[in-house]
Amino acid sequence: MIAVLNCIVIFILAWLFFKKNAPQQPRLFWMAFSYHLLLAMALGLIYRYYYSANDTWLFFQDSNTLAQFGENDFMGYCKFLFSGEAPSGLLGQLVYSQERSIFLVKIMSVFSWMGGHNYWASAAWFSFISFLSCWYLYAAVAHIFERSHMAASLSFLFFPSVAFWGSGLVKETIALAGIYFLAGIFLKFIHRQKTKWFEWALLLGSYWAAWNLKYYWATLFAAVLLTYAMVIFLGKKFSVCNKHKVFTWLIVFIFLCGGASLSHPNFYPSRFLEVLVSNHEEFIRISDDSGLIHFYDFHASWWSVVLNAPWALFSGLLRPFIWEASGMTAFMAALENLMIVVLLVSALGGYKKHNPHQLLFFSLLVYVAMLCVFLALSTPNFGTLSRYRVGFLPFFVFVITYRNPLVEYLSERFKFLRVYSKMSHI
Repeated sequence: MIAVLNCIVIFILAWLFFKKNAPQQPRLFWMAFSYHLLLAMALGLIYRYYYSANDTWLFFQDSNTLAQFGENDFMGYCKFLFSGEAPSGLLGQLVYSQERSIFLVKIMSVFSWMGGHNYWASAAWFSFISFLSCWYLYAAVAHIFERSHMAASLSFLFFPSVAFWGSGLVKETIALAGIYFLAGIFLKFIHRQKTKWFEWALLLGSYWAAWNLKYYWATLFAAVLLTYAMVIFLGKKFSVCNKHKVFTWLIVFIFLCGGASLSHPNFYPSRFLEVLVSNHEEFIRISDDSGLIHFYDFHASWWSVVLNAPWALFSGLLRPFIWEASGMTAFMAALENLMIVVLLVSALGGYKKHNPHQLLFFSLLVYVAMLCVFLALSTPNFGTLSRYRVGFLPFFVFVITYRNPLVEYLSERFKFLRVYSKMSHI
């Protein structure tokens, strides 16, 4: 009964959000809302009946343990949530003790308590958070980029693996929601659109959540956004910076990365390569050979990273291919990669040099390339990488889909696509 009440509350909140933010796009809004909700449920079912690993259910088990502790000792529970000071014996009852996992379990425990310790109610809340972040970014992009509704909806609302891994009870859902809110607020700010006070609070909260769950996503994404903003500012002040924007971008980015390397122990130059190689070797040890990306003499040196980077980028973006897939989930990933290949070829064939957003797209591609390379090197297992890459994949899909001649042709050819491509700006 409590789970049903939670679903009713979620639908009421969705309706209020729709009436205020998207009354002119009812079909798209409710399709996207339902899509994220169904995929959140599908993730729970697949983890229960298909995958041997059981992350989402174990996270939920820990969240229930923490929620039940809160029911018995509310003050102790609040103290643990906000200070991290664990009462005696509590951590020993949890399956996961890693800092990032505990951060997720703390968030989940709130929804576990609200949902009467029901997995599906908690999953529904996570899918709702995911959907709100997706719609927020979609709305910002569709308003700023001319004729971008198709590209934005495919990239941020409906792309299969992104919506699947970014909607359920897993770390990626909250981390990606944080990245999306961060991107949407940044776009509004940089294009001088009105932002409300709660959006700035949301900006800080989003970065904090993304940092605590996926610090490497958050750090690299923030560095790219700050670099872009600083180059825009410098270009207005100094003509030489405006004339050589890419060169200026690279210089600023290098300095920012130098500062970012001090933000986490795993980014320290003396440790970064060791972490990369140790993660790589761990996945090699536990993975089947047919599901791996194989690199040439990969070891802890920058020369080895540079040598293997092109293959890591290619494999992280476009593999596995159809003939490399073994099993249903791998085949579905291969089909998605085939779609990416088709979109990429079409985008390159119809490339338009005069794009007013070239520098922003260059920034996004740097983020995509760097995160893809380091994730592929540290996580050479195709199955795990398909989950981890949702941190960069939607931005890559948007870059290759925006003003893509194939997408524009299809949107004109098919009526149901044309409805969305001709919608008025939000």
